[in-house]
Amino acid sequence: MVNEIEKEYNKLSKKFKLPKFKEIDSEFEISNLENTRFLIRNVLRRIEEKLEFYIEVIGNLVHPDASSLSSMYEVRYFSDDEKNDMYNLFKKLMKTNRNIIELILSSDEKKQADFLNGFFNEWLIMKKELLDFLNKMKDSWEKESTIEEDLGYFG
Repeated sequence: MVNEIEKEYNKLSKKFKLPKFKEIDSEFEISNLENTRFLIRNVLRRIEEKLEFYIEVIGNLVHPDASSLSSMYEVRYFSDDEKNDMYNLFKKLMKTNRNIIELILSSDEKKQADFLNGFFNEWLIMKKELLDFLNKMKDSWEKESTIEEDLGYFG
């Protein structure tokens, strides 16, 4: 059964040649948006919310807070080149986030649709980079270490 969000999205997709509904829904769960009014703007808001989460995860490694044990632990397992790549991904995520906020404020449906079209393929590349970093973060917890190595001497 096709829900109202999907019906409205498909209408807009014909008008603006948007990414396929199932693909964007799979990535950003747009089928559970609450209503169809300002649908493209609401899709962008949903994307922006997701990006905020990933920005925080990566940002905590790009600039770890000394009070965050998890960030301080995980960042040790990245090379300088990987940290530089992570920073570049962080910048891409931030630029995308700010573009979305600007588009939401502008209320220009055509510009929003154009952005969504260009963004989706870029997102798939960024997602792969995110997964690579997240896998390394996850794997860091499998490494053998002691509390002294992880936290330093408390005395």
